[in-house]
Amino acid sequence: MRKIKSIIALLLVTVLLLSGCGASNKSKYGSVVAATYGSERTVYLDEANFWLRAGQLSYSYIINIYKQLYGVTEDTFWASESGRRTQTYGESLKEDVMAEFRQMFILLDHAGEYDTALTDEDLSRIDKAVTDMKASYGSYLFTESIIGPYSDEQLKESLKLRSQAIKVWHGVREQATTNVTDEECKSFTLQYFRMDDSAATKDGETDVKGKAIADLLEAALNSGKTFDELSKTHSSLYTSKESFRRNDTEQTSQLFTVGKDMLEGQVRQFTDSSSGKDIYYVVKCISADDADAALKAREELESEQKEAHFNEVFAEWQKAAKDFSVKSAFMQLPLPGDK
Repeated sequence: MRKIKSIIALLLVTVLLLSGCGASNKSKYGSVVAATYGSERTVYLDEANFWLRAGQLSYSYIINIYKQLYGVTEDTFWASESGRRTQTYGESLKEDVMAEFRQMFILLDHAGEYDTALTDEDLSRIDKAVTDMKASYGSYLFTESIIGPYSDEQLKESLKLRSQAIKVWHGVREQATTNVTDEECKSFTLQYFRMDDSAATKDGETDVKGKAIADLLEAALNSGKTFDELSKTHSSLYTSKESFRRNDTEQTSQLFTVGKDMLEGQVRQFTDSSSGKDIYYVVKCISADDADAALKAREELESEQKEAHFNEVFAEWQKAAKDFSVKSAFMQLPLPGDK
């Protein structure tokens, strides 16, 4: 089952120009049925088209990368196989849009069991989401050629329903009984430099590359230099900080394996060749028992248990769900690459 997506997830997307997604007779979309859920709920084509175009926009960053790496055009991307059975990316996107509508309606069937009343704060957040979306994507999404006469007020009503569904989702999760021990949450935090043979920096006037950089950094840290100092001096190098749960049985990275046995303040260097080429790490244990990271780990583990509870409940709700019917009018909406 697909998880509910945030109503403002669109705001996190890097935007590129949508092309080839215009369609005729947009003014009629408000009266054309795109999908039905039993006899209670109807999705009209104008609303379905908006969320299809928003979903299409969310792929823009990926398409841009494919263009740069493989010369893929937007037409060929949407018409190519997605890896999900024999569907194209366009068909998969349409399936995802309708799956979200179905999930929303199933959740709203149980709205009476939870507090789904929208507060003034909720309504203000919805207004702001629409304003922000228009400010960021006005010329890419909110145009007649892309979404037709779908109004701000219609979008807000759609967002209200999604917000109520999210409240049901949240209410079910909060009914879960969580059981996370202190031992499970124990965490350590590492700060590290990572480089390969192509990395380059300077040691004074001397050019240094690859493994020699790792040796230089390790010696500097052991002599008392700080990460902040070294990251400024060698600003071209990649550096990061990461926390791990000490007893995470699913973690397989070499960084975790090396770091879990380090003492606080200790510096180590190692080489990871699992990718087929040598990657050099210079690691310092910032905290062998990080209380803040442990608190975050607890929240994440409890969230996983809450989500597992929601999935169990939702699976039962799906069995009793009304028939959801997707109409041909929606499936025939053109995407780039459609014939």
